Amino acid sequence: MRDDNPYRLSRSVEPVHYDLFLHIDPDQEVFSGYETIAVRVNEATALIELNAVDITVSLARVNGESASVTVDPAHEIVQIQRTAPLTAGTDAEIYLEFSARLRSDLSGLYSSVYNDEQGVSRKMATTQFESTGARQAFPCFDEPDMKATFAVTLETPAALEAISNYPEVASQPSDNSDFVTHQYETTMIMSTYLLAFIVGDLRATTPVIANGIPVRVIHTPGKEALTSYALRVAQHAIAYFEDWFQIPYPAPKLDLLAIPDFAFGAMENLGAVTFRETALLVDETRAGQMELERICDVVCHEIAHMWFGDLVTMKWWNGIWLNEAFATFMETGASDAFNPEWHKWESFGIARLGALNVDGLPSTRPIEFPVIAPSDAENMFDLLTYEKGCSVIKMMEQYLGEETFKAGVRSYLNSHLHGNAETEDLWSALEEASDQPVTEMMNTWILQGGHPLVTVDALPNGVRLSQVPFRFLSDESDPVGEIGSSWLIPVVSRELNGVEGRVLLGQQDQVLTADSEPIIVNAGGIGVYRTRYSQQVLPKISERFSELAMLERFNLIADTWALVLADQVSLADAVELFNHCATETDPNVLQVVSSSLGLLQRIASPEEQALVVKLTTNIFNPLISALGMEPTPSDTPRTKVARSVAFTALGTIADDPDVREQALQWFREEMSGVGGPSGDLANAVLATVAKHGDDSEFAFMLDRYRNPVDPLDERRHLLALADFRQPSLINRLLPMILSSIRSQDGAFVLNRIIANEAVGEIGLDFAFSHFDELLARLPANNYDLAFGSLPTLISPSSYQRSSQVFSFFESHKLPAGERLLAQTLERYRVNLRFRDRYAGRLSSILS
Repeated sequence: MRDDNPYRLSRSVEPVHYDLFLHIDPDQEVFSGYETIAVRVNEATALIELNAVDITVSLARVNGESASVTVDPAHEIVQIQRTAPLTAGTDAEIYLEFSARLRSDLSGLYSSVYNDEQGVSRKMATTQFESTGARQAFPCFDEPDMKATFAVTLETPAALEAISNYPEVASQPSDNSDFVTHQYETTMIMSTYLLAFIVGDLRATTPVIANGIPVRVIHTPGKEALTSYALRVAQHAIAYFEDWFQIPYPAPKLDLLAIPDFAFGAMENLGAVTFRETALLVDETRAGQMELERICDVVCHEIAHMWFGDLVTMKWWNGIWLNEAFATFMETGASDAFNPEWHKWESFGIARLGALNVDGLPSTRPIEFPVIAPSDAENMFDLLTYEKGCSVIKMMEQYLGEETFKAGVRSYLNSHLHGNAETEDLWSALEEASDQPVTEMMNTWILQGGHPLVTVDALPNGVRLSQVPFRFLSDESDPVGEIGSSWLIPVVSRELNGVEGRVLLGQQDQVLTADSEPIIVNAGGIGVYRTRYSQQVLPKISERFSELAMLERFNLIADTWALVLADQVSLADAVELFNHCATETDPNVLQVVSSSLGLLQRIASPEEQALVVKLTTNIFNPLISALGMEPTPSDTPRTKVARSVAFTALGTIADDPDVREQALQWFREEMSGVGGPSGDLANAVLATVAKHGDDSEFAFMLDRYRNPVDPLDERRHLLALADFRQPSLINRLLPMILSSIRSQDGAFVLNRIIANEAVGEIGLDFAFSHFDELLARLPANNYDLAFGSLPTLISPSSYQRSSQVFSFFESHKLPAGERLLAQTLERYRVNLRFRDRYAGRLSSILS
C-alpha cells in the first residue's frame, strides 16, 4: 500500500478532481477554506489518508456522511475514518472544512511583507508548494503522481488582486462585506505542488502574445518600468520550447509574478510562475551583463518546466534531479538562442565547476537517491541536482548527437503526456532513438556520487587513458564516502590539427594514437570529469595554451587547480598556467584564475602578499589596459563581464591604486546623483569602495539599500555592506540579519561577512552566539548557505579557529541542510590542508 514508507499515502483512494474554496485576507493571520475532492476508490476501505500540516480540519464528510478525523503529525497525514468501507471500483466525494495560519517561513501559503511606494508596510499572501508545501495550505493528496484537476475559488478583499494558475472566469461581490469571490477555469490534470494562489495589491502588464499565449508580468505598484525584459524573454522561451519539444505550451496563459519575499529563485507553478523580484524585474539600462543573463536563465528555466515537470512529472521525489537538471539544460539552450553572443554553454562551465568542487568530497551524493521523508526531497535542491545533472545530460547529448537526443526526449514526453515517469523511462526512449547503451552509461553517472579523474600518460605515438575517482581528500586514511569507483566515460579527444577521436572509457585503459602532438582530452570541454596530464604531456599543452578552445583552457586551469588542492600536482604547475593568462580575454577562464588567487591571498603572510599582488596585476592589468575602465559602444557581452572580473581582481586582491581611485570617483558620482558606474561594474565598484571605505560610505550604502532604485539596486548595496572591514560597521550590520533584513537575504549577508577576511571572525562569533535565532529567522533552505563561507577562514589568524568550528557543529545540528553543511566542513579541511602545505612557502613559488 505504501511501499513500506510510512510517509507515503495509501493508494486505496486516489484523487480525480478538487473543488477548492479559500478565504484569504493577507492582513489576517488565519485563512480558512473548504473543498470537495472527487476520488476513485481502488480498494475497499473505510480509511482515507490525505496530507496535512498545521491545518485544523473542523468537518469531514464522505459521500455526505460524517466521518471522524485523526492526525499523524509525524508523517504529515490526516486520516478520515468512515463507519462503513467504500466499495472498490466506485467514485466518491470527500468534503472537508479547515483553517490554518498564514506562514512566515516562506513555505506553503505564507505572508510576504514589503513597503509600498509611500513607504507604508503592506502584506500579500502567496504560495511555495514544492516539494511538499501544498499540505500546509489545504488537505490534499500531496504526492507528485496523485495528479488531479483543480477548480479554484478565492474569496479575497475587494481592493486586492487574486491570481491562480488558470484564467479567472468569474468574479462577484461576496456575502462577506468588502470581499470579492474569484472563480478560475479548471486546470489540466497536474500535481498539487504546482498549484498557486497569490493575493495582494498587484499590477499586471498588458498581455503580450507568444504563439497565441497571453503573457503578463505581475508586480507590486510602481515597478511597471522593470517588466519589459522578462516579457521579451518569455515570448522567446515559449516559441523556442514549442519548437524544441514539438508540443504546444500546455496552459491557456502565463503569468510571471514578482514576490518580495521568496526563499528560492523561482517556482514553476503551471501558468502562474513566482519569482524573487531580482530574478524577474530589471532596468536594462542599469543592469549588468551577468544580471541580465541570470534573469534570462531563470525565466527560461521555469518556462521549460511547463513541459518537463508540469506536463510530464516525476513519479516520486527521487526524480526531482531530472526535473531540475533537464530544465537547467533547456534553460541554457534557450538563453543561448536568445543571444548567441552570450555563449551560454561556455559560461555554464563556471556552474559545472561549482558542482564538481562539491562532488569531489566524501559527503557528495548520487544525483538520484532514495527519498523517504519529505525533508529528504529538500536535500535535492543543490548544485549536484542542477549543475552536475545538467552537465551529464549535456555530455549525453554530445555523445548521442543533438537530433537523436531531441528525438528521444520528444518520444519520452509524448509517451507520458499528463502523466508521471521515472528516470529510466527517459533512458529507454533515448536508447530506442540512438541504439546506444544509454541506461548502462547513465547509471554510472546518476546512481553513484563523485566523478572520475582521467589520467593522460605519454606513449610513443599517442597517449594512454585511465580513470580513478577524483578525491580532494585523497590521503589513504580519508573517508571515500559516497564517491563512486568506475564510470563509462564518453571521451572526446582532439589533435590541434583538428583530428577528433571518440572512445568510451571504462575500467580498462584506452590508447589513443595520433599523428601530431599534443592530444587534448575532453575536447570541447563538455565531459564531466577532470583531466590530469602527465609531466611529459602537460608542458606541450601549456606551450599551445592560446590555441585551445575556451572550455579547454577553462578546464585545464580548473582541473590543475583542483589537483593542487587535492595534493596531486604542485602549486608551481598551476602558477605557470596562470601566467599564460596575461593575454586571456575570456571572463570564465579569468574568473577561475581570480578565485584561485583569492585563496592564495588568504594564506599569504604579510611578506608574501606583495607577490600575490604582483601576480594578480601581471594577469589582469593587461586586460584593463586594453579594454579601458569605461564601457564602450563596441563592447561585446563577454567583454563587459571580462572587464568586471579584471576590475574586481585588481580592486580587491591587488589593491591597484588606479582602479581604487576610479571606483571612488564613480561612487562619489553615485552619491551626488549624477553619474556612477555602469551596471557591469557596479558590484565591483561597491566591493572596492567598501574594502577601503568608512562610516560615510557605509551610511550611503545603507540608505541606498533601504531606499533603492530597483530590486537589483537594493541587493547590490545590501551585500556590499558586508564588505566593509571596520568591526564597528559590521557590528551594526550583523543584528539586522535578525530583524530588518529580509529573511530571504539574511544568509547571503552572513555568508559574505564570514568571507570578509578582516571581520570574518566577528561574523563567526555572531553566528555561534545567535545560532538558534538564526535558525528561527532564516528559511530552512538557506541554513547551509549562512555557513557556506567557513572554508575561507584560513588566514594567518582565522585558521586557528578551525578546531572551534568543527567542535561547534558536532554539538549544533542543522534541522535542514545537514549534508550541505558536511560538504562545507569538508571543503574547510581541503583548504586547511592547502594552507598547511603552502603557507610560508609562497615566496619560492611566486618569485
